[in-house]
Amino acid sequence: MTEIFIKLINLSISASWLVLAVLLLRLCLKKTPKWITCVLWGIVALRLVMPFTFESSLSLIPSAEVIPQDIVTSQAPAIHSGIPAVNSTVNPMVTQQVIEESHIMEKILYVGAIVWAVGAALMLVYSIISWLMLRHRVRASILLRDNIYLCDNVDSPFVFGIFRPKIYVPSGMEEEQLFYVLAHENAHIRRGDHCWKPLSFWLLAVYWFNPLLWVAYILLCRDIERACDEKVIADMDNADKKGYSQALVSCSVHRRMIMACPVAFGEIGVKERIKGVLSYKKPTVWILAAAMVVCAVTAVCFLTNPETCPHLYKGEITVESTCTQKGMENRTCQLCKHSYTAPVEVCAHSYDDGVVVTAPTCIAQGELERTCTDCGAKTVEILEMTAHIDGEHIVSKEPNCIEKGEVTTACTYCQAVYVVEILPENDVHDLVETVITESTCTENGEGIKTCTRCEYSESVTYDRAEHSFMNLNTITPTCRREGYEVKSCTVCHYTPMTKISDRVPCEWVEAYDRTRIYCKWCNRTKKWADWVLNDPRESSNSNNANQSGFFPVIRIWP
Repeated sequence: MTEIFIKLINLSISASWLVLAVLLLRLCLKKTPKWITCVLWGIVALRLVMPFTFESSLSLIPSAEVIPQDIVTSQAPAIHSGIPAVNSTVNPMVTQQVIEESHIMEKILYVGAIVWAVGAALMLVYSIISWLMLRHRVRASILLRDNIYLCDNVDSPFVFGIFRPKIYVPSGMEEEQLFYVLAHENAHIRRGDHCWKPLSFWLLAVYWFNPLLWVAYILLCRDIERACDEKVIADMDNADKKGYSQALVSCSVHRRMIMACPVAFGEIGVKERIKGVLSYKKPTVWILAAAMVVCAVTAVCFLTNPETCPHLYKGEITVESTCTQKGMENRTCQLCKHSYTAPVEVCAHSYDDGVVVTAPTCIAQGELERTCTDCGAKTVEILEMTAHIDGEHIVSKEPNCIEKGEVTTACTYCQAVYVVEILPENDVHDLVETVITESTCTENGEGIKTCTRCEYSESVTYDRAEHSFMNLNTITPTCRREGYEVKSCTVCHYTPMTKISDRVPCEWVEAYDRTRIYCKWCNRTKKWADWVLNDPRESSNSNNANQSGFFPVIRIWP
């Protein structure tokens, strides 16, 4: 409850600046419609109920958190004078004083929170009792028409109810006055004043401790009535305005207590309202525009909190820290110049290289003692044990393909005997190769290598063997093809053809008619005269053919 009370105090202080601004604007906006002032009071209410708000550089509120949430603290500042005796004497006294002040502040806030809760409860109870009393007074009323009731126990017309508002008027009111009264109360209902006024009173019940908000509530009630008057008389002539003023005078009552619920016709500021009615003039468009701009600027400047500084602190060491005492540092923000003093943690000891107190051996750890060059503090470091000093190596077990070998040696310092393993060599296996399948010209062969001493084995693959060829035939070259040798493998019957010679020239033969010649292989023909003239090198072959009596035969080869 203390945190809620502190939060309400901060909201109340922030709203107080807005109330002061609205009070000043009411004096400057006398010629503007009164509903503009009601809008300004609505901004005040919005500020009071907003759980959070935005930050803006245009905000005119000095501080959004006048009372910090951590105002109750028991953390005391430590004094570091550099003299241990002074520090040990002063610091406990300062800490005790801070704790006592923190307890006092905590009790004050707790009592204040209880008083606030009691006051808020009394205000709410008062509003409920006044509502019940008023309801009791109007229970004997008579329905006139619609939502209008006549009652003998009321002195002035008013609107009663929130969800279903009803208008109550005194019995025996003249018809002429009743017209103006009903116009006024219906204007209240259209404007929603029968809801805003109770909500404002309940908000006042929460912030009852702020006197400025009491002033704001009273002025709000006056502005609500005057704004309603202006809404009613906006289209009236002077005669109607006088009749409306006479109705205000006849229905005026004197109230000593603040009413929470009813919105009465002649309850508040009758004299000022009559002056306003008689001197009312419709505002111009420029006045309305200026008033709206004023409302917008007020909302921006007072509904937002001032921007918080990101605080770019720059530290300056005032007291150097040592390995036994904390130092002091003065930090200043480069943007807002906010400064504070912060302690600087003690620095680490500056040890020397140290002195070996006990040297490490292969059977015990050693100790190294170091001394701080600033304060003389000593520290002891443990030195790890050293390795054994190898003596003469004796091979006690030879390595083989199954087990590692072992070497036995003794430390020359402690005479401890220990064993060093010897890794086996890469070719220690005694492998015997066995052929499983012989390789052929079509398939690879397979074999296996097995160690004679252990169960180690590995497979072996033999490459394929060469073909075993046998000559089958020889193709004689002609003028149409080359000469080939045909072979065949005796195993896989693979039959390749190998070129052995190029093509030969055509073999010309004389025809029967002895007028032409032709090749006996390709049947090419030539005239005898062309052949003799153009290719004399082949004429001798023709003559030889004629002399030999060779005649064309049927070709066998293609």
